[in-house]
Amino acid sequence: MAYYTKINKYNLQKHVDQYKIGKLFYFKGIKEGIENTNYFFKTEKGNFVLTIFENKITERIKNKNLTFFIDLIKFLRIKNFPTPSILRGINKKHLINFYNKPSIIVEFITGNNPKNINKNHCYELGKILSVLHKNSLKFKKKKKNNFSLNAWEILIYKKLNLKKNHFLFLKNEIAFLKKNWPKNIPSGIIHGDLFPDNVFFKKNKINGIIDLSNACNDFFCYDLSICINAWCFNKKIDLNKTRNLIKGYSFVRKLQKKEINYFPIFLRASSLRFYLSRLMDSKNKRIPKQYKKNPNEYLKKLKYFQENNLSNFFNKI
Repeated sequence: MAYYTKINKYNLQKHVDQYKIGKLFYFKGIKEGIENTNYFFKTEKGNFVLTIFENKITERIKNKNLTFFIDLIKFLRIKNFPTPSILRGINKKHLINFYNKPSIIVEFITGNNPKNINKNHCYELGKILSVLHKNSLKFKKKKKNNFSLNAWEILIYKKLNLKKNHFLFLKNEIAFLKKNWPKNIPSGIIHGDLFPDNVFFKKNKINGIIDLSNACNDFFCYDLSICINAWCFNKKIDLNKTRNLIKGYSFVRKLQKKEINYFPIFLRASSLRFYLSRLMDSKNKRIPKQYKKNPNEYLKKLKYFQENNLSNFFNKI
């Protein structure tokens, strides 16, 4: 999110006119996030969010992936998945350039991000994640996860300019993950970035899921591990929250034994993934300091999961 592109009321009204949603009353930049510019705004027809895709900031979301993202949203909306609808302009297109950058306007979702995450939040998250996985099985388009093992290797060898000891640490971790990476467990569309700021609760139930721009095809259990890492960890893994997250997930889609066996691998992989992306962002001069997240948070998680396998815990679930 964040807002890199500064806009004014006059130009925003001209842009809004392409959607026939009335006179602009108010707009405000949304500070959270890193990858794109987001503005909340009000018109006489309701509340909306403008997203401007800043493809040159982090370079993780390419133009060619935006049509995949939009088609996935349309597909999920038909399945009544709680993600905000994307408005069509008067030209019948969802993606319209604004300040010479691709942009969309989506309906505003009411609700709040969870601040003090509890086991109920985790249970509801597990359920909605499995609904996403199950509902998207018939989505015909596919998109490779372009920020996985091979991309991590390229980062440490060519882009991050690491000190020798740090390079060897990451090189060995990637080699370990490659050696132990699964080949034949359930996979499909994953969210890939389902952090608490992408989930909205209303009356203790999930009212909205946003930011599917990182969605791609990968292992379902990897997506679940990203959530465990983001929702169930505070200096160490919270086993009660983790148990409830998996319980909620299994209420809709039961995990296979061979999937459960890979949780220790995926928890390390998801820690490495977000450590590397944050480390890359920390070195990116185009990203203002206030938008950068501390990469060491995920380095600590990676080292924790290296030292704590947790296979016995997961095998008892």
